[in-house]
Order: sequence, then structure tokens, then C-alpha cells
Amino acid sequence: MSEENQNQGAVEASKLSRCLTLFRVFAGISAVALGGGLIMLPISTREFVDRRGWMTQDDMLDTVAIIQSLPGIIAVNMSSLIGFRIAGIAGAACGTLGVIFPPFVVILIIAYCLTNFLDHPYLAGVFLGVRAGVCAMILFAVIRMGKQAIRGWFEAILALFGFIGVLVFNINAALLVVIAGCVGFCFQSIRQRIVIDSEGGKQ
Repeated sequence: MSEENQNQGAVEASKLSRCLTLFRVFAGISAVALGGGLIMLPISTREFVDRRGWMTQDDMLDTVAIIQSLPGIIAVNMSSLIGFRIAGIAGAACGTLGVIFPPFVVILIIAYCLTNFLDHPYLAGVFLGVRAGVCAMILFAVIRMGKQAIRGWFEAILALFGFIGVLVFNINAALLVVIAGCVGFCFQSIRQRIVIDSEGGKQ
């Protein structure tokens, strides 16, 4: 019985440690990730896939696909889903609180102290540089995800049509994810049927 208690205690300690890490990491990311939720992607990948091994690259790709099709703020959706995958409901709560906390504090500071300085030319120059850095980080995330997600001609064609759909026809991102998921399901079903029929013909 004592051994079971020790094992349970170790599991709970590990879960608590992960929850605290989720809060700390997402708070740090949220404090520096200016420009939207997608900026969090390369940093989250480095922290939870490369550094700690709590998720795989495929898990992260699936997470991005899901949050893009959900309503709400991307940063909050990402922290909640990643937190839930890593440490359940408690992890989702800690990740979400971590993402929300720094903007909440910053907004209070801005509202209290900096309202009269937002139009200052030097501050405008700071944000000009920040926007350029944000574009670079998004491009890095796209290239890294593309290498993992596009593994054959089907994925390449689907990605190309998706890009054209967003750029030319202004298709909603959530609708595009749903359409791509349906196309992928049909393609996989047809390919699986062909494999089954070919194996049946050989027999």
C-alpha cells in the first residue's frame, strides 16, 4: 500500500511540476510574443517538443489545425489545448492563466501610465521594428511546419490550393481547415480501399 501511495505521490508531483512549468513557460511566451497567437508556435514547439519531449511534432501540427478551426483567441486556445494534452484539465487551466496574466498586467500599466505616450515617434519606431520581427517569426513557423506537414504530392497540392484560397478568394481560415480535413479524409479512404482491393486481388 505504501508503494502505491509513493507512486501516486510521484505522479501527482510530476503533474504539479508540469502545471507549474506550463504556467511559467506560457507566461514567458505571452510576455514577449507580440503580434498574435501564431508567434507562440515556434517558441512552444521549442519548449514542449524539442526541449522537454512532452509532445511530438505531429501533436503540435494537430494542435495548430484544431485551434485554427475553433472560435476565440488563438493564444488562449493554443495554451489550453497544449496544457490539456500535457497535464489534463489542470494543465489547461495553468496554461491559459499563464497566457492571460502578462497581457492583463501590461494593459493595466498602459492604461495607468502610458496612454499619453502611444503616439510618440520613438515608440512608433519601436513597434515598427517589432512588426518586422513578428513577420520573421511567422515565416519561420510556416517553413518549419511545412517541412513536417508536406510529405508528398497530395499535401503539397492541398497546401497550394489552401494558399490560393486564402490569398485570392479570401476563404475563412476555419472553413479552409474543415474543407482540407474532409478532402484528406476522402483521400485516405480511397487510398485505403485501393490497398485493400490490391491485396485481395493478390490473394
